[in-house]
Amino acid sequence: MSKVLPLELIVDILSRLPVKSLCRFKCVSKPWRSLISDPDLVKTHLHRAESKRLILSSRNSLYSIDHEAPCENGVVAVDLDFPLKQTFQSLHPPWVHIIGSCNGLVCILPQPDTFFAFNPATHESVQISAPPTRLLDPNNVHSYGFGYVPSIDDYKLVKAAQGKPIAVFSLRTGAWKLGERFNYVRHADYFLSIVPGTLVNDALHWAFKVPNGSACVVAAFDLVNDKFRDFPVPEPAVLGFSTGVLSGNLCLMHIDGLRRQYLWVMKEYRVGESWTKVLVVDPFRMVQPLCLWKNSNILMAKDVRELVLFNRKDGTFKNFKVDGIPDMFFANLYVESLVSPNFQLHV
Repeated sequence: MSKVLPLELIVDILSRLPVKSLCRFKCVSKPWRSLISDPDLVKTHLHRAESKRLILSSRNSLYSIDHEAPCENGVVAVDLDFPLKQTFQSLHPPWVHIIGSCNGLVCILPQPDTFFAFNPATHESVQISAPPTRLLDPNNVHSYGFGYVPSIDDYKLVKAAQGKPIAVFSLRTGAWKLGERFNYVRHADYFLSIVPGTLVNDALHWAFKVPNGSACVVAAFDLVNDKFRDFPVPEPAVLGFSTGVLSGNLCLMHIDGLRRQYLWVMKEYRVGESWTKVLVVDPFRMVQPLCLWKNSNILMAKDVRELVLFNRKDGTFKNFKVDGIPDMFFANLYVESLVSPNFQLHV
């Protein structure tokens, strides 16, 4: 093909194709494999990968959902292969946890303190070494986060527990390091044993309380310098926040003492005056904003049991039907990419 088409045009064509096709093309020859694995092509393909898929974690598996599929074809949950799946299903642990997703890599926790960086599109994975033993406390509630930092070209996994040093794993160096102590506590309404952080602007965000405090705060952990930084909240929340991201903007679901629910969207990052409020009238215990659906409604995961579309005009919800969806789940988003979790091999 290179004798007929210039290499630049071949690369441009390949960067627009689905990951599934590109994985098949790798088997054509060594030159094709080398070309498709080239870091520049991988970055170009990632830059052009606009559509995202849902990934659901349940008691015994992970599921991928093309939520933007044409309605006439139906929306179906596809059971995913993932590291330790057979062991996981035979042991019947409580859950397989999704720590975070970034650039097509999903960080999962299929067993206690057994982490993997996993690409659901290419099925590549790499196991992350266990955290320092001083942080292995099964009786403590842990907060986790995962994200990519462009300025230092690194993926980081964060583990935190109240009163203990923050542990940060670098995929670039393949090592953990300890930082400042984590001085936040989870809210009583949170029933999760693991709380994942929301990645926005090179920082992970959790909604917590400070010790001996009554209102919730947003804890923002900067992945560039591994430090917490001050972060403005829209108004005091007594019952709690849950975090999410919409079109790159941090958002909060807020329940006040009168059982009114609000969706807050931060239009300008770290500018408190830019918080915009939308009233949500349907009652819930926990809701997670996921993404704009066809640029109109907001797709959300509600009460760990259903996917719903929120109408921003009238504040109503309607069920988002998916065939094969598990009875209970947690949801996240990922993009299909060629990014390899074997990051150290490409540094």
